[in-house]
Amino acid sequence: MKNVGVAYHEFYEKHDTGYHPERAERVIHTKNQLEELDLFGDGHKSHFHTIIPRLAELTEIQWCHSPQLIEKIQQLSTRAQKWDELLFTDGTYGDTIISGSSFTAARYAIGGNFQAIDDIMSQKIDRSFVLCRPPGHHANNTEARGFCFFNNIILAAEYLIHKWGLKKVAIIDFDAHAGNGSEEILNNRNAEGEILFFSIHQHPATLYPGTCFVDEIGEGKQRGKTVNLTVLPYSGQKCIQNLFNQIINPMMEEFKPEFILVSAGYDSHHADTLTAMGLMDQTYSFIIQELAKMSSKFAKNRIQCTLEGGYNLVAIGNSIANTINALAEDNVIFVEDDNYDESQKGIEFTMNQLIPELQDHLKPFWSTF
Repeated sequence: MKNVGVAYHEFYEKHDTGYHPERAERVIHTKNQLEELDLFGDGHKSHFHTIIPRLAELTEIQWCHSPQLIEKIQQLSTRAQKWDELLFTDGTYGDTIISGSSFTAARYAIGGNFQAIDDIMSQKIDRSFVLCRPPGHHANNTEARGFCFFNNIILAAEYLIHKWGLKKVAIIDFDAHAGNGSEEILNNRNAEGEILFFSIHQHPATLYPGTCFVDEIGEGKQRGKTVNLTVLPYSGQKCIQNLFNQIINPMMEEFKPEFILVSAGYDSHHADTLTAMGLMDQTYSFIIQELAKMSSKFAKNRIQCTLEGGYNLVAIGNSIANTINALAEDNVIFVEDDNYDESQKGIEFTMNQLIPELQDHLKPFWSTF
């Protein structure tokens, strides 16, 4: 059994978005679910631990974001607090809402990731889950967008490199939407260390943000280290299993990551109406089980997940519980009917078109192909 920390702060609830898919109930419901299962809270099992997030410093946020963006978010949040109103960060009719507590919540979201990393690296725990809001993977160097202000996952990778001196960090993003902000930041990155980035997402021709196609494999020093696994709508666990067997695991074996980070987005669940994916509760257990094999082999068991999307409250609660229990290497808690009708078209596309195309694009950079 592994020791797993769960990071949570009350400010994750105070980031007020009104009547919006990315709302406080996502983390409130999930926290309550975890407490009922004794994975978090006063009565938690002995191998689960509570992590108290800290505030990220503004200089730390500048590892990935311009001072102008940081100042803009801070000023908008101050204005929203002064006038007790909700504002858009991205124009009058945007989709990214900011309230008076949002800037502080965003700093705690980043700081929750940093504190969890500190607890892992100092061997207080083995693995962690950061149950935070706002999410981060759509935010790039200069823009807050797609419900995201600052890029939590890339900042976590930079923290591992800057603070802890790691050389190789792997990131897996399984949100249904592509981690476009993460990829854009990585494409312009000139700092030390290598970051291998996988994004498993619904085909961008069918879903926001409409970028991150299979032939986008990174730019500059990142070339060959960005992998877009673009599955068709209604693809599910069989597609995920094939992608791990044929692409992700072989690349991880060659890369040998020192730490594995996860952009954990649960809108890839079949019950989430904002997307059209086919993952089940137990698919998230499978993903963590596969990553656990790599982490035990190369990364001293170190895995950290940070919350991205996921808007069906039942699905997100069950799936995060499965994720956290899988991090502990405990049993799967929630298992849906295996007869869920995964798209046969999606399975055939993944095996006969997506995987061969990925291997062709990546062959010049990886000996495994």
